[in-house]
Amino acid sequence: MNWDDLKLVDAAARMRSLSGAAKSLDISQPQLSRRLKMFEDKIGARLFDRTPTGLKPTEAGLRLIPLADDMRKRAEAAARILPDLSGSALKVVRVAVDEVRARVLTDRFAELTALLDGIELELISSHQSVNHQSRSIELQIRNCLPETDTLIARKIGDLAYAVFGSAGYIANNPSARTEDRYKTCNWLGFAPDDLWYPSHMQWLDCRLSKRPLLRSNTMTTLMNMTSSGAGLALLPVFMGAQNPDLVQLTPPLAELTNAEHIIVHRDLRREPAVRQAMDAIAQVYRNMAPLLTGAPALKPIEAAE
Repeated sequence: MNWDDLKLVDAAARMRSLSGAAKSLDISQPQLSRRLKMFEDKIGARLFDRTPTGLKPTEAGLRLIPLADDMRKRAEAAARILPDLSGSALKVVRVAVDEVRARVLTDRFAELTALLDGIELELISSHQSVNHQSRSIELQIRNCLPETDTLIARKIGDLAYAVFGSAGYIANNPSARTEDRYKTCNWLGFAPDDLWYPSHMQWLDCRLSKRPLLRSNTMTTLMNMTSSGAGLALLPVFMGAQNPDLVQLTPPLAELTNAEHIIVHRDLRREPAVRQAMDAIAQVYRNMAPLLTGAPALKPIEAAE
């Protein structure tokens, strides 16, 4: 049974005539009469008696007419709110990011806001894979791919890392400029429970002759410790190169240049606000590509000599 059949019953009951019912539904009387007869045959019950004073519901009709009337009222209520639905669509998109990805977006805040064109972003701090099923987060930016096919990953760029140290620390430890840095210098590393940097931890483990002096699970803390002269560290090139207290000691490391992805649930990717937010973030990453991959030599090592 479908609503098109029940519409015939509802119109006939309200208009009490086939001609009136046909007119209200904008179809011909023969068409309505034929379709109503087909519906009665399908359910095996006559719904109306044709009398000189009009249509009169049968016992079966009296049972079905209230249900058809209720469905018509619900359809009319839905039609009334349709013009307002676009105004109540999703306007706030929540993006889970760690401090590195947050820095990418906030460094180009004005550009990002213009691209969003009225869509609001909420940046939610997270170092873990978020639960997209709960719908508490619409997007997440990270370098690792999702492990379930309910999530979709869209590559938006690459992020490079290099070795940095403060000018003061390098002045006191000249070996920082040489390959001996891995044996003689103090290093700052990553907390072992940190999700995002397993390849960075492995890279350091293969080179350092002793454990890092200090460890953290946030890149901002590592950069601050490096700036203070505590030792050398792997930092995102775009963050380290723009810090006036730091000197870049290696080129961008190809083996630690990772793809960046926006993660979204399949059911949300067609939501207009989500799609617009994804496009805006991807555009910011494209515009920042030279900085993120370390293409421009913003601060060559010679600057500290």
